[in-house]
Amino acid sequence: MPSDPAQIVDAQIRAYEAGDTEGFAALYAEDAICAALPSGRVIAAGRAQIAEVWGAMFARSKREVAIAQRIIDGRYVIDAEQVLILATGQLVEAAAIYLVGDSLIERVWFLDQPTTGSAP
Repeated sequence: MPSDPAQIVDAQIRAYEAGDTEGFAALYAEDAICAALPSGRVIAAGRAQIAEVWGAMFARSKREVAIAQRIIDGRYVIDAEQVLILATGQLVEAAAIYLVGDSLIERVWFLDQPTTGSAP
């Protein structure tokens, strides 16, 4: 397993694109947290819940990811991502901040997109 933070995040992105729930979740620490910023809303807590949440997403549609910009600062990898949802052709822009430990992702924060006040 890679130990460089960028390589670990890249492996996670490859598993994400492949829809590999087991491989994706295996790159997260057992007690990893995925949350939204600035709200603090927890998206998934722990490897099992990460597998459950992302596995359901993978079952709906495969996705392709392009990294538009990346900043690496020690254990942090900050990505501006463009995610293409293959079933719909929808392109979603996202920003993710990964905190990587020795060999696993410990935390990831996704930036909340501003809302216009209208209901989804």
